[in-house]
Amino acid sequence: MKNQNYCSVCGRELGSKTLLDGSMEKYCLQCDKVFFDAPSPAVIVAVVNGGKILLTRSVGWSHPYWGLVAGHIKSGETAEEAAVREVREEVGLDIKNLSIVGTFAHRDLDLLMVGVRADSENTDVVVSHELEKAEWFNLRGDLPTRPCSIASQVIAKILQALC
Repeated sequence: MKNQNYCSVCGRELGSKTLLDGSMEKYCLQCDKVFFDAPSPAVIVAVVNGGKILLTRSVGWSHPYWGLVAGHIKSGETAEEAAVREVREEVGLDIKNLSIVGTFAHRDLDLLMVGVRADSENTDVVVSHELEKAEWFNLRGDLPTRPCSIASQVIAKILQALC
């Protein structure tokens, strides 16, 4: 939304308006519509099987780190529905016992990520074209995730809940 300069309803150039709370927001005088700087919602899913966690590497990543299954929440979809869909699409697994572990702001990508923990009875991964690799790791081991990444934060919350 940072780069939106025109009204998505009428096409008029946006101005600014000070709201009652004192915030300055983009505004269309023609439509009387305020455009908030809102992040796009997404899920990041920690798939667990016993003491193992599924980590993934996306196609094109140049760094050595691994992450979790993640993707955008579609219009009309809940975070839980998006988690089920993304895991099925990216690694071919069915998940159950979903629980939200927290929300995380990814300012660089303008995302609000909902962290989800889920169980999978099956460990037979089918890697989609979006991923380079998907492998199971020992949840309590030294995981190859980027320090301070959202994936690392989600995993830390899961480990904290196990204690």
